[in-house]
Formats: sequence, C-alpha cells, structure tokens
Amino acid sequence: MNLRLITLLVASFAFAQVEAQKIYSTKAATVRFIAVDDKDIDATNTKAVSRLEANGKLSFIMLMKDFSFDMDLMQKHFNDEYVESDKFPRGFFNGQITNIKSVNFAKDGTYPIMIKGNMQVHGVNKAMDTKGVIVVTKGLPKATAKFTVTLKDFGIGGVLIDMVADQVDVEVVAIYQ
Repeated sequence: MNLRLITLLVASFAFAQVEAQKIYSTKAATVRFIAVDDKDIDATNTKAVSRLEANGKLSFIMLMKDFSFDMDLMQKHFNDEYVESDKFPRGFFNGQITNIKSVNFAKDGTYPIMIKGNMQVHGVNKAMDTKGVIVVTKGLPKATAKFTVTLKDFGIGGVLIDMVADQVDVEVVAIYQ
C-alpha cells in the first residue's frame, strides 16, 4: 500500500513539472521592419518560427528571403547587397522573458514583459533588451514587441543605407498555439 502511495505521489509531482513546462509555438509569426528615415523601406516576413516556454525562454528563427517588399527591386537589393541572404540565410533570436513570473498563462489578461537575449542577423550576434506585451486569451498567448535596430551593428551597410536609413523599427507579433 505504501509503495502505491509513493508511486502516486511521484507521478503527481512529475505531471505537475511537465505541466509547468508548457511550450507554445507558431510557424507564422510576423516580423516587420520600417526604415526610421524612409517609410518607403518597409518589409514583412509572415513565416517566422517562434517558441515560447512557460519558463520564459523565447526563440525566433526566420529566413531572410521570406521578407517581402512592395517593390521587387528593393527586395532584390535587400537579399543580394544588404543582408546577403545566400550567405546568411537566417535571422535568429534566443532569449529570456526576465519577468515571466508576472505572466499568468491560465488567466486572460495583458502582461507587460521585459526580454533579454541575443539576436543574430547577417552572421553578427548582438545582445539586446526590449519591452513587449503578452496577451493571454483562453490560455493562449500572443506576444508583441517593438524595438529599433541599427543596421551597422550587424555589419549591414552600403551606399543606400548611408543615404536612406541606418536604423529600422522592428515590430514582432507571434500568436502561439
């Protein structure tokens, strides 16, 4: 009888631990950037893959060629000259929501978050901190964040960037399942 009780307790604790490590994911996160100095430079990627763990671990990966522009010529310049997507095909972010304990995934609501992590674009890694929001609806989170990136920090340059924009505002939206 005692062995059954101990087994039941151990199984209960193991289940509780698995439940606490809930993982949310999406294959359709949206990453959009707009040049700070030239609103005509605007591109969107709707195929970013993201994973959010209940412990606050957060990751994104996307193909640079999946950014789409209104003008085909801008898309060609972006892929060929600026991000060199044949040489550096992916962008990454791996980080942590530092105040994850303030997010209640079991309760509908809006939760401000602080994110700290490492972003890699054009083969260059850069530490970053930003603010965001998680909105929980029926147990599923939607995460959003906005931040500014200086292109030269990632080794992205060129004549047009010097003339047009060295910074882009980035907006991220991930609706998790």
